[in-house]
Order: sequence, then structure tokens, then C-alpha cells
Amino acid sequence: MIRSILITKSNDDQGELAAFCASEKIGVLYHSFLTFSRVVIAEIPSVDVLFFSSKRAVDFFLEQATIPASTKIACIGEGTKNHLEKLGYNVAYVGQHAGNPLLVSKDFADWLGNKTCSVILAKDSKKTITSYLNPSKTTTCVVYETTIARQKFTETFDCIIFTSPSNAEGFLKDNAISEKTKIIAWGETTQNYLIDQKIAVWKTLKMAKEEEVVFLISTM
Repeated sequence: MIRSILITKSNDDQGELAAFCASEKIGVLYHSFLTFSRVVIAEIPSVDVLFFSSKRAVDFFLEQATIPASTKIACIGEGTKNHLEKLGYNVAYVGQHAGNPLLVSKDFADWLGNKTCSVILAKDSKKTITSYLNPSKTTTCVVYETTIARQKFTETFDCIIFTSPSNAEGFLKDNAISEKTKIIAWGETTQNYLIDQKIAVWKTLKMAKEEEVVFLISTM
């Protein structure tokens, strides 16, 4: 039975998992190993569609630029969509498999057709979302970079949810994983990184939502 959880998200990003753990008296720690800083946009993209790869991509872009009314907005998944809508923007395309950016890329390419697009992302992004996009119609726009912050834990956890390869890297700098700990990967990119590090992954999220984590834990 899982009684303690570490999820590599900041306290500000708490969602359904926090409420579930409180109701079930499960200890949960939200801790991100990452800090973020703005990268000055080299050139404001003038395209038909802006694709936002994360909520932070939205925030760092809007610190430096505005979105023209004529520009359509697309994003990786529901979390980013909700963030954009709270800011007053209408989202024309939402990825349905945020945990698998390659699938999103293929579906988005079909939706995009012949329109021009700029993908708004982090400096260290693997740019998987561009895999199926027409390179002659697609640009990328770097708006922030990620720095890994170290943190050593004295306790062990029954379950660790790694939300990105960078967060997993940050954890592994000073911490080991018990053989008894169940590892959840926040999508296939994180899963692949963990496998490369010889770490057994218990489950991989398809939609990259806390609701999925709650379902997995509640049905054990």
C-alpha cells in the first residue's frame, strides 16, 4: 500500500493528487528540482498558429510579446489549455495525449495542414512536437531555460512521480531509489529517460494528468 508520495512538481502546481492524498491520509510531497529563467526572444514569430508546449512557455512568451487576434493558439494538453483560458485566450487545438508528444505531433500536423506555426518552448526542449511538422512551415521560439537544483532527501517514498527527465536527473544527483518504490513517469519522454538510467518504471501516464495518478493509486 502506498502511504508516501513524492511528485516532482512545485507546490504552486498542486492538483487533484493533493486533495486525494489529504482525504486518504497519504503523505504527499510536491518538490520541483527545477528553476526557470527567461530567455530573450530573438524574433517575435509572425505565423498562423502559435503552439505552446507548457504553461511556463505561455507565461514567458507573454512577458515579452502579445498574441495577435488573428493568430490561432494550439497547445500540448489540457493543463496548458486551462491556463490559457484563465488568461482570456481561446484555444483552437489541444493535444489529447500530452504524455506522448510524438502522438500529439502527428495529430497536430494533421490539424495544422498548410498553415505556418511556431512552437514556443524551453531552451533544453527535445522538440519532439516538431517531429511530424513541415520544417518549411515551422519555427521554434525559445522563451525560457531550465536549471536543475539539487536536493537530498533522508526519507524514502513508496511512490515517486517524475514529471520530466530534468526532474529525474535532479533527484538522481543526490538520491537513490529503493527497489520497493513504485515509479510513475509523466509521459513517454520521462519514461525513456528513466529506462536509460536503468530504472524500472511501474506506470507511464498517457494524458499527463494528476487524475491518472489518483486512478492508479486508488485501484491498487
